[in-house]
Amino acid sequence: MNGFKTLLFKELKEQFRTFRLLIVSGVFLFFGLSSPLLLKYLPEIIKASGQDITGIPLPAPTALEALREYSGTALQVGLLIGVLITMGAIAGERSRGTAVMTLSKPVGIGAFVTAKLIAISSTFIIGLVIGGVGAFGYSQLLFGGADLNGFVGQTLLLAVFLIFCVATTLIFSAVFKNSLAAGGISIAILITGAALTQLPWVGRGIPNSLTTWGNQLVAGGGGRTEWLALGITVFLIGIGAYIAAVILKRKEI
Repeated sequence: MNGFKTLLFKELKEQFRTFRLLIVSGVFLFFGLSSPLLLKYLPEIIKASGQDITGIPLPAPTALEALREYSGTALQVGLLIGVLITMGAIAGERSRGTAVMTLSKPVGIGAFVTAKLIAISSTFIIGLVIGGVGAFGYSQLLFGGADLNGFVGQTLLLAVFLIFCVATTLIFSAVFKNSLAAGGISIAILITGAALTQLPWVGRGIPNSLTTWGNQLVAGGGGRTEWLALGITVFLIGIGAYIAAVILKRKEI
């Protein structure tokens, strides 16, 4: 792919220059620290609000609950941020005319798309690592008994799923010049995927089932492993970048 290294360096620099890396890392770190803290002091918060919970037995919070809470929040927030950041990655450059200037140089469209996928994915991987360190460390400090190996596996699966969200959004960012259209359709597709997890056969092979597998890992293993879903997700990430490049070639940039 012509000019890939140059484009990748440009895109990585863009993540720093626009503060995307700082914002994404800050968001994940905030929820990584606040999730176990909120769970720890939830009874006190309820009492402070004036609610009478004396007759309601509240189980003692655990590290497992804190890490699951963080994972669920990171999934929802990460998906939304991923779409918001990616929806203008190609559409925005086309509408501003910068894509024409970039692609008029000796660089390939495949390199153009792949560099964006890797740069944005790197931002989310770094953010998940920072947020994960905060969540695990604070959960261990407040509750103890956190499973490091399971949480690492959960975080890796979450990272793969969020990269899939980025790749999906890149496709529609290549289809439309309007970033909002690209983002809206991407969110609709991803939400539909979440609904399909309820189907017995289809659900086990789609990317959304990776989050269920991650919850099982952080709980100490057991349950079913979704290797099929992992393989399909990795395949779809590559196909997504390829489709975005093909669409962009056929579009009037």
